[in-house]
Amino acid sequence: MPIALEPKETFEIILESDKGKPRETQPRFIYRHLTCRQWRELGRLQDQMELQKNADEVMDKLFAAASTNLVSWVNMVHPQSGPIVFSIGKFEDIITMTEAQEIIVMLIKHGTTPADKKKFDSQSGSDSVISAKTVKARKSVKTSRRRHRQSK
Repeated sequence: MPIALEPKETFEIILESDKGKPRETQPRFIYRHLTCRQWRELGRLQDQMELQKNADEVMDKLFAAASTNLVSWVNMVHPQSGPIVFSIGKFEDIITMTEAQEIIVMLIKHGTTPADKKKFDSQSGSDSVISAKTVKARKSVKTSRRRHRQSK
C-alpha cells in the first residue's frame, strides 16, 4: 500500500531550536506523508505566498502550507497554562512565522529520496550559476572582439 495511505506511517519534525532537548520533553510535530496532489498544493501555496501583497494573506498561505498533513504534536507546553492538546486550530498560536517556514522546508526535504536530496544540495540556491555563465559568455565575446580588432 502507498505510504501516504498507511494509517500508522507518520514522521516527526523537530524544530532546530528543539533538537538539543531531551527526547522526553522535546516538542515534536507529527505529520503524515504527502501525496503527489498535496505536494502540488504545497508548491502552489508557496508560489502564492510570493505574490501576495497583503500580510494576512501571506500568513494564511504560510500556515496552510506548514499545517499540510499535520496530525498531532508531542510535548507542546504553554509556559503558564501547561500542556497544549493537539488541535489544528491552535497551530498558528504556538509557532512563529519563521518556525512555519522551517517546517515547510523540512516537509519538502522529508519527501525527497536520497538521490533527490543530492540533486537539490548540488544546485545553487540563487541565479549565480546563470550569472556565472553569462559573465563567462560576455568575457568570451569581449576577448573575441579584442582579438578581431588586433588582427586587423
